Amino acid sequence: MDTQQVKRVMRGRFGGPLRLAYRGVERAQVAVVRQVDRAEFGRLTSEERAEVARRVTMTVKTFERPDVLRRCLASVRAVFDGRIVVADDSRVPVRDLGAGIDIIAMPFNSGVSVGRNAALDAVETEFVFVTDDDVVFTPASDIVAAMNFLDDHSDVDLVALTRVDLPRWRTVAAGVDALFPGAAEPRVPFGTLIDGLPVVPKTPQLYLARTASIQAVRWDERLRMVDHRDFFSRASGRIVSVQAQTIRAYHMRTPFDPFYNAYREDVAADLHTLSTSWSGSDPG
Repeated sequence: MDTQQVKRVMRGRFGGPLRLAYRGVERAQVAVVRQVDRAEFGRLTSEERAEVARRVTMTVKTFERPDVLRRCLASVRAVFDGRIVVADDSRVPVRDLGAGIDIIAMPFNSGVSVGRNAALDAVETEFVFVTDDDVVFTPASDIVAAMNFLDDHSDVDLVALTRVDLPRWRTVAAGVDALFPGAAEPRVPFGTLIDGLPVVPKTPQLYLARTASIQAVRWDERLRMVDHRDFFSRASGRIVSVQAQTIRAYHMRTPFDPFYNAYREDVAADLHTLSTSWSGSDPG
């Protein structure tokens, strides 16, 4: 299937019924997984919620998707009581998101990297949870389990959740080719199991990490949108990342918003920067 052709049709003037069906399937899936995950994972104790709130700050980068952001934050509050820092470079940054949620208003279209760094600089806890705004959390998004893993394994810097893309119900595994040629050799070989979790070269933007470890890498602010592969390529040899298959959250994209996607897909300058930074690489 030519996914780009499908996307063009669904974004077009006659794609309304397809868009409506797409959203209906997403909403139905989320409703089901919330019930299933609640039955499977149960609820955290008040002591667990208090400890994770004390030790973890969540950071969220958002742009021109206030409804998507609010959906994300509403789902977060079902599993996490701690401080949340939102970096927003929309034309009109969001306001009044609720108690414990700080908003950093950025210049319009500053980009993902600038926003992530600004949110990271506001973190004062030992752990930071990094996520995008189009993620929905359920009881399966067990931040306590990820925190306990980092407590038990001082040689690990980052525990990634598994991101399930809806409505296709797809997860993406990153191989060694996920990094740019020239990335440093890993501190621990990729594929090594640490207490059952594999060491991976690259993860979704959905992870709990040691704040100091992420501060040591940071995001390249020359990159407005295409930051992900660069971050983990520069992190190779500096941080150890593992993937938790049983801890998950759900990814609900916004593929039909023409204004948002015009900026999201404007990546020519980023690709030029990456081709220069990683000489001889295909920035993809």
